[in-house]
Amino acid sequence: MKRRDFLVLGSAASALAALGPAAFAAADGGEVLALVEKDAGSLGFYALPGGRRIAGIDLGTQPHEIVADAQGRYAYVAQYGVARWRGPGAGGDRIFVVDLATRRLQRTIDLSPYRRLHGIRMDAAGRLYVLAEIDSVLIRFDDPAHSDVPDQAVPLGGARSHYFAIRGDGARAYVADTLSGMVIAADPHDASVPPIRRRSGKGPEGCCLSPDESTFYVVNRYGGDLVAYDARDLRELRRAPTRGEAVRIVSLPDGRLVVSNETDRSLSLLRPDTLAEERRVPLDAAAPGLNLAADGRLYAALDDDSVAVIDTATWTTEARFATHAGPDAAVVLPGRRS
Repeated sequence: MKRRDFLVLGSAASALAALGPAAFAAADGGEVLALVEKDAGSLGFYALPGGRRIAGIDLGTQPHEIVADAQGRYAYVAQYGVARWRGPGAGGDRIFVVDLATRRLQRTIDLSPYRRLHGIRMDAAGRLYVLAEIDSVLIRFDDPAHSDVPDQAVPLGGARSHYFAIRGDGARAYVADTLSGMVIAADPHDASVPPIRRRSGKGPEGCCLSPDESTFYVVNRYGGDLVAYDARDLRELRRAPTRGEAVRIVSLPDGRLVVSNETDRSLSLLRPDTLAEERRVPLDAAAPGLNLAADGRLYAALDDDSVAVIDTATWTTEARFATHAGPDAAVVLPGRRS
C-alpha cells in the first residue's frame, strides 16, 4: 500500500497528519478504524471496509477524543469522565496511551488535578496538546511517547473550554469555550502572551481550521449558527444559520465545510466563502462524531451506535456497521506493509 497520510481527525476535527509505515491494521492487511466508544468506555478496532470488530481496549468511564502520532506508534485518548458537558461530576483526569502495534493500553498518564480532559491534538513536530475543560487550561507534552510530566500548562481564561484546533506548527491554538460563549486564540508555548477572546454565541462547540489555517470556524451549538473568524486576530468574517442544533464541523481539502446537524439528522456541505449550503445529506441518526480521512471518506459516528462510511466525492454511503455504545472520535490506521 502506497498511501501514508491516512489519519482521521478527531470529532471536532483539526488538521490532517501523516501516518507512517509502522501503523498496524487487520490480519489481512486492510485498514482499521480505531474508534472511541464513549458510553462503552472502550477503544474499538474495526477492520475496514466491512466494519468487523477485531479488538477492543477497556478505557474506563467516558473516554472522548483521540489522536495518533505520525509514526503510527501510539494513539492518545483523553478521558472526559462524564457523559455530557453540562452534566454534573468532576470528570476524568487520565490520558490513555495505546500501543497501536499490539492494540493494548501501553500506559496511563495522570493529569490530576486537571479534569474533564476533552480536546486532544498533535502538531507537526509531534507535540501533544490536551484541553482541560473546567480549568480552561491547555496542557502540552513535547515528548509524549516517553514523558508523563507536562512541559507546560497555559491558562486560557475561559469558563468551560471544550474543543480546540491547533496550527500545524503549534504556534497558535483556537478554543471553543462552550459555557462562556467565547472563542479564544492563545499561544500554547508562552503563557505571558494575552489570549485573544471574542464573543461567539450560545454554546460554541465544534470547530476547525481551514486547510491553509487562515480561517477558524466554530459552530454555536445552541445558538444555531456558524461563524468564520480571521485566524490572525479572531475578527469575525461571516456568520450563517445552521439547521438548528449543530455539533461538529470539518474542513475538506478544497476548503468546503461539512457540518453535522444534530436535530436535523443530516450533514450540510457548505461553501467556505459564503457559508451557504450546497448540499444536504440526510442520515438515519444524528452524527455526534465526524472523522475525515485523507482519501475523502468521512466516518460519521452515529447516535444509534453505528458508523456510516461516506464518500465525499459522490456523497454516497459506502458502508454502515454497528459499534459498541457511544461511538465518537476515531483514527484510521493503514494496512500492514509486506
